[in-house]
Amino acid sequence: MPNPVIHVANHATLPVCIARDPNWDDQVLLIGGRPSRQTRCLDPGANASIGIRLGADTEPEENLMGVIFADAKDVAHGNVGAYHATIGHDPQTGLLAVTDEHIAGVPSTRYEVANQTQWSMDMTFVDA
Repeated sequence: MPNPVIHVANHATLPVCIARDPNWDDQVLLIGGRPSRQTRCLDPGANASIGIRLGADTEPEENLMGVIFADAKDVAHGNVGAYHATIGHDPQTGLLAVTDEHIAGVPSTRYEVANQTQWSMDMTFVDA
């Protein structure tokens, strides 16, 4: 079973910070293939691949991983604009997608999803 991978590109003029969602406490978010429990910010023009490792018996599902994309590292205190995104398989297409999101505050960026396959997708952040 392949692991889901999201290719994130920051085309905005401000950093985009990536954090694991604390509601998914057993999830180990991989950034650049390495486990990360800390928020990592992508400077304008930077790219990163994020994902998780799945067990051998994991089937495609709508709720695979939780990721926060925020305006700053201080995600935990809720003082920044952020997208709390659930990534999984779209039940209609079977492709990897943002299957649910909660928007906190007013994010300075917006994102577009493209090049979706069953196990990967691109997310490009631009100025809102």
